[in-house]
Amino acid sequence: MRKLFLLPISFSFFLFSCGNPTTNSTTNDSITNVKHGISVTNPVDKTPHAVKDSIYNGEHIEKYANGVIFMRGDVLGGLRAGEWITFYPSGKMWSKGTYTAGLRQGYGISYFENGKKSSEGYYKDDQMIGKWKFWDEYGNMKENDFGGK
Repeated sequence: MRKLFLLPISFSFFLFSCGNPTTNSTTNDSITNVKHGISVTNPVDKTPHAVKDSIYNGEHIEKYANGVIFMRGDVLGGLRAGEWITFYPSGKMWSKGTYTAGLRQGYGISYFENGKKSSEGYYKDDQMIGKWKFWDEYGNMKENDFGGK
């Protein structure tokens, strides 16, 4: 009976340990995830809070493998704060929004890579609220009301 119990556990361990490893290369200021082609630059102000895990404050930047910025914004207490912007691999803006204590708040907008709007509306506590506008790549607009205030 005991051997039957250990067999599924051993098999699970083997199964999960044989996955594709994600290779990370590290320098003093960044970590590159080769699998996804994105590098992360640690916040510039490396002021840890009074906890063992050292939560950083400062600017956070992630880059594509080609060096173009994927996203950037500020971190306060380890959480997103203030304006965050994401970009396409071409360097064109993808989206812009504001965060408070790690949650999306206020006006948010996103674009197609050709520069035309794809959506705009408001967030409250990471949830879409009110009327949102969505466009397709041809400029056709559709509204959706998510309620809430």
